[in-house]
Amino acid sequence: MTKKPLVLPDIRSRAGAFVAQWRDAEGYERGEAQSFVRDLLRVFGITRSTAAVYEKRAQRASTGGQGYIDALISGTALIEMKSAGADLVKAEAQALDYIESLTEHESPDFVITSDFRSFRLLDLTADAGEDGLLEFELEELPAHVEDLMFLAGYRRAKFGSTEQEAASITAAQLMAKLYEHLESTGYDEHQASIFLIRTLFCLYADDSGLWERDLFSRYIEERTSEDGSDLGAQLTTLYQALNRPEEKRYGREDDLIMAFPYVNGSVFGEAVDIPYFDRASRELLLQAAYFNWSSISPAIFGSLFQAVKSKKARRELGEHYTTETNILKVIRPLFLDELEEQFTKAHAKKRELEKLLDHLGALTFLDPFIMRKSGVSRDTCAWGHSAAGRATRSRSRGDTRCSRHLRQFAS
Repeated sequence: MTKKPLVLPDIRSRAGAFVAQWRDAEGYERGEAQSFVRDLLRVFGITRSTAAVYEKRAQRASTGGQGYIDALISGTALIEMKSAGADLVKAEAQALDYIESLTEHESPDFVITSDFRSFRLLDLTADAGEDGLLEFELEELPAHVEDLMFLAGYRRAKFGSTEQEAASITAAQLMAKLYEHLESTGYDEHQASIFLIRTLFCLYADDSGLWERDLFSRYIEERTSEDGSDLGAQLTTLYQALNRPEEKRYGREDDLIMAFPYVNGSVFGEAVDIPYFDRASRELLLQAAYFNWSSISPAIFGSLFQAVKSKKARRELGEHYTTETNILKVIRPLFLDELEEQFTKAHAKKRELEKLLDHLGALTFLDPFIMRKSGVSRDTCAWGHSAAGRATRSRSRGDTRCSRHLRQFAS
């Protein structure tokens, strides 16, 4: 029987159990490091018999001396452990020293160092000038499992990379074809938007760990006819199920439907007409399902949808498409660079952090969509909507960073 891949809720739950198990450990490198690393990797589904190599002999580039890497997942991550209270910057330098002796196939994209009490994650693929470093406490591990999802096999293109921007344009083109099909069948704009939002959610969930990998693709392949005649009805059935907790669903004997988790909120709440599909449009949806949706940034979903719904924008996809990189080129000099500078100055001062947190809470960003009826063009609104969304997310991240640093004054 094929073992199901782990999904985000499973991993987060395992991470909580890992924290409970290790929070009171002495943190002795020689006696506990291997058990700690094995238990950590088990959280992400890596067992002794799979990808990790433990106590791998390696040569230090700086001295030529021999040493041992605590754990290596070839091409993915190197893990170096130290005793509680040790300097993780030095541990990281030691890990980087070992990398020089590894083959191209073995060389990792990430270095993880830990002293049992905290973690330091270094992204070796980060671009020059990009902050590829993340530090967090053991107790914060469940909140950071998404940053470590590469251990479970989920990989995303780097934000702002050429790869990600090309993927975003491809994603927009796929959704545009689906929208054009719905539009050609007489489906109105509002219902088409709702249907595409739900479909996009499922496509992204298939590749990002929200549920079992490729579950939505499997549903389309196994539950719908090749001529597409029942695709609309089957998708409607699925979307209705996603709107109900598992114990309240109809047809609970259907194992495939029950494999999908409940999605709270209103994404699947509003009733819409059943859309019409044929063989060609079913192939379009399958083509979208086979695309790797985790390679794009969710931050561009707003501009993606507006580009999809505009005939003019559909013709120009790939030429004037608003990427997150371009959005940041505007909002960074407007306010984001200044906030980053304020945080850098305040991060070790409780009163200054509290002031900055209050300031962040008072920031308001106008979403140009509220101006749509005032004659502002759809394209301008789409761009502004994405910019406002990105600005709001930046503020939320700032809140989190300030709150995290304030906790150190409470301990």
